[in-house]
Amino acid sequence: MLIVGDCEGLTEMIRDLERHGFEAESVATGAEAMASHREHDVVLIDLDLKDFDGLTLCRQIRNASDIPMIGFACSAALERVLALEAGCDDCVVKPYYSRELVARLGALLRRARVLSPPALTVGKLQIHPTLRQVRVGNRPIETTRKEFELLHLLAAEPGKLFSRAELLRRVWGYDAVSADVTSLAGRTIDTHVSSLRKKLGSPDWIITVRGVGFRFNREATRGEPCPDKEPARANGTSGRHAPRPPSHGLLREVNSAPQ
Repeated sequence: MLIVGDCEGLTEMIRDLERHGFEAESVATGAEAMASHREHDVVLIDLDLKDFDGLTLCRQIRNASDIPMIGFACSAALERVLALEAGCDDCVVKPYYSRELVARLGALLRRARVLSPPALTVGKLQIHPTLRQVRVGNRPIETTRKEFELLHLLAAEPGKLFSRAELLRRVWGYDAVSADVTSLAGRTIDTHVSSLRKKLGSPDWIITVRGVGFRFNREATRGEPCPDKEPARANGTSGRHAPRPPSHGLLREVNSAPQ
């Protein structure tokens, strides 16, 4: 787990968590937290950071990931409410009982395991929906929120052809999209697809079907070369299929109660 804080008591907190079977490390800044939170299965955030507003950090992590998150607040009820509204799954008041934190962590991780959809594995590609983690083999891939949603949608149904209009509805949340996607919206999709291809290390993962949309290429997962675009016959149809119309002072004493 990742602990985000810059107050006294972090070393004792980590030791206490390790005694209860948790692996923990800490960072002191919001920038470090944003850079490393994807590598962990839960994040603990002291809302009283010196370099960064803790509530803003919670919102940014929640916008980028569904990772379980616990905030540490002062006794003010409003701060606890704001932490939950900012995306925390739970909030602990400082200082606290060590046993209380361990119990809350256990409950949170149990809920996460029950509610978490299984990781999606297609060949060498692994996509973890809850943590929003992407890996190709042993290589982690950093994606934006929309890149992740686009890749997960395509990879969940490899071989299915997604029209641009459908991608705008399901990834970008457009309520109504006509079959004729505007050039600006089309360039938005193209930009995200191009970025994903570069990050995945090959254009073979996502195939462009000219004039229609995109599909995920399951053959790329086997290391077989595949052209970036569908070959066209003389009659203008695809070489495989004709395209269809687009339809902290966290702890006073680790094991002591607050006074």
